[in-house]
Amino acid sequence: MSKSLENIYQPPLSNEPPVIRKSVSKKGRKRKTFKPYFYLLPAILLLGIWMYQPLLSTFYLAFQKWSMVPGTTPEPVGLENFIRLFNNKDFLISIENTIFYTIGLLPFSIIIPLLLAVSTHGMTGKIKNVYRVIFFIPMILAPVTVSAIWRWLFHPSNGLVNIFLLKTGLIDTNIAFFSDPRFAKWIILFMTGWSLIGFSTIMFSAALTSINKDYYEAASLDGSSRFKRFIDITLPLLSPTIFFMLTMSMLFSSQFTFAYIDILTAGGPFGSSTNIYYEMYKYGFSNLNAGLSSAAAILFFFVFAIIALVLNYVSRKFAFYDN
Repeated sequence: MSKSLENIYQPPLSNEPPVIRKSVSKKGRKRKTFKPYFYLLPAILLLGIWMYQPLLSTFYLAFQKWSMVPGTTPEPVGLENFIRLFNNKDFLISIENTIFYTIGLLPFSIIIPLLLAVSTHGMTGKIKNVYRVIFFIPMILAPVTVSAIWRWLFHPSNGLVNIFLLKTGLIDTNIAFFSDPRFAKWIILFMTGWSLIGFSTIMFSAALTSINKDYYEAASLDGSSRFKRFIDITLPLLSPTIFFMLTMSMLFSSQFTFAYIDILTAGGPFGSSTNIYYEMYKYGFSNLNAGLSSAAAILFFFVFAIIALVLNYVSRKFAFYDN
């Protein structure tokens, strides 16, 4: 009998049954158990350093007063930062504007991209990719570049928009769009929506390619019109993607608008174009009040968490999966 078999098999003594030794030691089993976690360790460390550690620091600073000046230390103030927030008129305006941007971006992130994706889905050859690239270009442009272009278009004296409106007789004098409360936040909304259309269109186009064409062929044989096929087949099968884009749009609309607000209006005029993210930025880096900024962040952390949970529940209940 070979040595390897001798280590595994022990001959019986007298009438005792044969004994099989365990070939895997406890140390080997532990190594197998913990091996996957060693592979996950780098990702866990990065998440801890760049995400969870700042999140815990934000929770801590929300109840402190700290100017971030070197040499100073945070001082506990309890709920004072939260009380100051709700007594701050600019913060309340920022909440209203955040709701305005969130609802206003929904057509640009869902309705228009869905129609564009369905319209171009039936195209063949390279023309389909050409259209997709055209739609996606605004998304990859830097916000600074986009802001410079739109500032030139809406320039109060020699912008193309003012020139066009004057020549068509729609206005008598030039309009300073970014300095007028009636227009500032609407332009920010339109700019952000314009840049989001491409990403949403690509997402819906990718989802359309996964729909089985047999459904459309069977519906055509039954005499179903193109609109009815869209209602009865396309929309239900795209419902997971629609709910995903709805969640993305609602949770990140304020972040998408932040860069344009910062570059073009700085939240003005009179706070008419600000949002919650820009107010948090001002509290922290303009007013040097890390505690107030952290309190606003924590408040909306819970608000957006509730929104995400509700949307997740609605998605699980109403989204239709073709499986």
